[in-house]
Amino acid sequence: SSGINAEWFQTDQHITVTIFAKGLTEEQVQIKIGSRNLSASVKADENTDYTIDLILQHPVNPDTSSYKILKTKVEIKLMKASGVRWDSLEQKEEEAAVNQRVYPSSTRREPVDWDKVEAEVVKQDAEDKPEGDAALNELFQKIYADGSEDTKRAMIKSFQESGGTVLSTNWNEIGEKETDVKPPDGMEYKQWND
Repeated sequence: SSGINAEWFQTDQHITVTIFAKGLTEEQVQIKIGSRNLSASVKADENTDYTIDLILQHPVNPDTSSYKILKTKVEIKLMKASGVRWDSLEQKEEEAAVNQRVYPSSTRREPVDWDKVEAEVVKQDAEDKPEGDAALNELFQKIYADGSEDTKRAMIKSFQESGGTVLSTNWNEIGEKETDVKPPDGMEYKQWND
């Protein structure tokens, strides 16, 4: 066992294949997406690698499909060529025989408990913490969502009156007067029509 596993789920527009492996770099991941095939190779270290090479059950659009390397996983998003519901990720052998092509497959699995998969995906998404501006934005959204009416009022008033340069949660201070513009150090505020 490689310690790396993968799952998949779908919406009407796309298929998402998730390979769970932590701390990967671009150099450790190779993904190839064709209209009817998916090839993924993950080399976590010298002793741990994971490969899938599939003939997909239905066509996808390779041009609009993509993948992302996150802290705990590689997420491959395959855009469906049509909105048909897939009952498996991989083409079944009887379908392959109809197409006169049979490809070897590396995946033979037991039935999947989708409730468990969904819980795992939700848990993994919760562990993927945003960074930089996204983290700051999430913090402000949380403060706003959890704040009292006075906190929300103070945030809106201070942000609007200051041209986006001040964000306060203290209504007692902000409610008394108009909020001054406070540009960042080294910057100068100018009116748009100056």
